[in-house]
Amino acid sequence: MNGRGSHPKGFTLVEMIVSLLLIGILVAIVGMGLTQIAGGYVFSRGNVDTIQKAQIALTRIAKELNAASSVAPSPAQAVTSSVTCTRTGPVTIAIALSGDTVQINGAILIDNVTAFTLSYFDAAGAATATAANIRRIDIALTVAGADNVPSSFSSTVNISESYW
Repeated sequence: MNGRGSHPKGFTLVEMIVSLLLIGILVAIVGMGLTQIAGGYVFSRGNVDTIQKAQIALTRIAKELNAASSVAPSPAQAVTSSVTCTRTGPVTIAIALSGDTVQINGAILIDNVTAFTLSYFDAAGAATATAANIRRIDIALTVAGADNVPSSFSSTVNISESYW
């Protein structure tokens, strides 16, 4: 007796099809997971670039305002999107929102800006537009990051009375 009837060797066609179908489902699930991971990486990498650009922009604006011997909101309002400051030398610095960019003396500092505001306060913390009374400037910046998701950043600059 050759034993073919009682102990078959190999797989049947149905077993092969079921095995291939299960392997296909597993590969599809793993592929979707890898796609999600790759998409998350690209999104977070884009946001890291946005955060770095915003931090650099806020630091530069704060340094310019800290070095100023005078600050003048333009227009003279307690909340604006532009300011002109003067440093010793005399050097005049104009910081302004123009379209979707924040510029310093016409040079683009950061792009993809959706909001930029400068709020001015006196020594008592009251909003003011009087240049001689400004003692604190709050900077708020909103930038469109990866997938146009907005990210908001803020900074505060305290102005010493010795400048005036």
